[in-house]
Amino acid sequence: MKTTLTRLLAAAAWLAATVTLALPAIRSDASFNTVSTNRANTVAADSPDNYLRLYSQSTDPTGLVGYAVKKNTAPAAPAATGTDATLKVDLGGYKNQSALVISRVLTLQALSPLPVGAAPLTVTASLAADPVTGLQPVTAVSFSNTDGSGAAPTATLTAGQKRQVNVTIKTQPSSVFKGNNVLHTTTLTLKVTYPGYNGDFLSVTVPVSVWDGNGAGP
Repeated sequence: MKTTLTRLLAAAAWLAATVTLALPAIRSDASFNTVSTNRANTVAADSPDNYLRLYSQSTDPTGLVGYAVKKNTAPAAPAATGTDATLKVDLGGYKNQSALVISRVLTLQALSPLPVGAAPLTVTASLAADPVTGLQPVTAVSFSNTDGSGAAPTATLTAGQKRQVNVTIKTQPSSVFKGNNVLHTTTLTLKVTYPGYNGDFLSVTVPVSVWDGNGAGP
């Protein structure tokens, strides 16, 4: 009886091993956000705040002045308010305005230190027209040193470097911009890339408003 039981147990073990070997490997398509030494692989869990800061005159940590003012305000008020994701720009009233460069509407600065492997930063700008009016009073963006020199369409920043953002506006012809007290709000997107990463996730959007009418506007 004991011998028979032993043989049955051995046969059962052999059968279980055979079935296990015959089963196909189970594949999982699940993906997880994990911490990696390659920052480009984990950028979806990252934030622009870890790379770049945006300042208005009231939030500039160095006390830099000379930021663009909101036109037709009395007393003159800076056009930009807030910082980083809360920063916005109200340029004021520019009725029937020919092409005009407005300097230092805001500044940006690379963090110091930057994350490992994320230097230098490249900052590029893109513009989207007002979604309501369909018009685009901001026609160009440039980056320059804070003394106004070295204007360029992109900015390359090492840790701690600072640049100012300048915009070109135009509210002509009058057949398009009718000067009838309409606020046009452009979306300025600042995209951060670095060696090994060239996606869109590290982007900050800044609303930039121009009042096509009399006075300073809202």
